[in-house]
Amino acid sequence: MPETVTILIAGTGQIGTIIGLALRKAAETFQRIGFDPDPKVSQQARKLGAIDREAGDLARPAAEADLVILTLTAERALEAAEALAGRLRPDTVVLSTGRLQGPTLDAIRSRLSPHSPVLGTVPFLGPRRALGLIPPETEPSPDFFQGGMLGIILPPGTPEGAVEIALDLAAILGTEPFFLDAAEADSLTATSDELPTAVAAALIASLTHNPGWRDQRRLVGRSLARLAALVEDEPTAESAREMVANRANLLARLDALSDEMAALRSIVEAGDEARLAAQLDAALEVYRDWKTVRMESRPDHGVELPGMPRIGLFDRLFGRSRRPPDSSKR
Repeated sequence: MPETVTILIAGTGQIGTIIGLALRKAAETFQRIGFDPDPKVSQQARKLGAIDREAGDLARPAAEADLVILTLTAERALEAAEALAGRLRPDTVVLSTGRLQGPTLDAIRSRLSPHSPVLGTVPFLGPRRALGLIPPETEPSPDFFQGGMLGIILPPGTPEGAVEIALDLAAILGTEPFFLDAAEADSLTATSDELPTAVAAALIASLTHNPGWRDQRRLVGRSLARLAALVEDEPTAESAREMVANRANLLARLDALSDEMAALRSIVEAGDEARLAAQLDAALEVYRDWKTVRMESRPDHGVELPGMPRIGLFDRLFGRSRRPPDSSKR
């Protein structure tokens, strides 16, 4: 009979709830303890069945945890690490799903014991959900990341057992694991999340300088709304904090965008219809190429662990092994 594995989910917002639901779907042998700085959020996670019980703080459940999953913002994750410090059992693995990984992973590790491996595990949506080809769900689902990928960030010296657990989480979420470094993850965050939010904020701010906006706002529709709505995705204070922390990457994206906007403006100012059409055609070609690649949902470099026996958390729970079959018994 598989033993119960206690998993502490620190942060029971959308990501934490999705992971908790996926764990429940995978096995009944997971004991899921949920904590969130906002008690109402952890209460909602329990109502949805994402956790088995709530924790009022991290100090008490820390000693029980076989695995800790941090699904908090960078600032909250550091606070959580301080609460966990000195209370985790030796070799308890900590997985951080935060979008900013570079300085965050190092800061978390500095607060915990050297015996507690800290890895980044960033989930990415499957292509159909990412491209809006399926209707958005009103509540978190255990299959939310199905068909997507799990980016795994391994600090130097990460033990193989910790890597196994990260790979098991990928299997539980229905994602394909791939390795990337923290700098790549943070650059991706600037491109995928921060730049669109910054553009949406600038667009909305520019409308206030439009003399006709007072009347136009009653009439503008889908195109503007789809971009402008990005400012609602996250609390503004958290977005600002993340952008400042990741400003080197974000500034590079903003500079490139500024150059493109200046070039586009000069074409429009010159009234050069042919060049403008060529510019729009080039953008459409890049978009279609990106969409094709995104639909394939495959990293350039996947996970290859030659010679490493695959018996991870997921396998142990089901009494299953991924060791190669013994050829002598064939």
